[in-house]
Amino acid sequence: MVVFVHGLMAGPGVFEPLRRRAEARHTLPTALFGYPSWLRFEGAAERLARFLETAGEGRAPLVLVGHSLGGLLARWWLQEHDGARRTRAVLTLATPHAGSRLATRLPGPLAEALRPEGWVVRRLREGEGLLHRVPHRAAVAGLDHLVTPPESAAAAPAVQVLRLPDVTHNALLFRPEVAHLLDATVADATGEGSGATSSHEDGKG
Repeated sequence: MVVFVHGLMAGPGVFEPLRRRAEARHTLPTALFGYPSWLRFEGAAERLARFLETAGEGRAPLVLVGHSLGGLLARWWLQEHDGARRTRAVLTLATPHAGSRLATRLPGPLAEALRPEGWVVRRLREGEGLLHRVPHRAAVAGLDHLVTPPESAAAAPAVQVLRLPDVTHNALLFRPEVAHLLDATVADATGEGSGATSSHEDGKG
């Protein structure tokens, strides 16, 4: 099952084009996970854990796709909830793996999770070795003004990093290069194709 996890102040609908592509091109079912932005990180992470523990009757292999904060939530499941036993691949899109400097000026409890030296970023960094057990692909939006610096989106172990220098934080979700990255991520889980395995790849155009 391919599970999509949105970011701060967004909703599941932002993934609809990618979800439709996954449904049309691959054999795995899809699911959208949503959470309110007024939650603390711990609350959103617990909701995601409960959702994933029952997804596919608790047995289906998982592919996790997270945008922005959603990528940190996906990693939390993987690293803190023994999610690696069911997770076959992870795709993070404009996710502040090293935090975002902008978060120091954002209101609300969830923003705390995005701070560069906050407890969430520190805990994920300490356990990032688990990402070597699960293929992780990442995309960086070069014109990202929410994840600052944008290279924070590449600050986690990955088999492939796609950099799109002319793309903003949310526009990243609608780029064809990211759709292809999703295909490669699903292929990691299903063996439907070989997928690219280079450590870095700069997108053009």
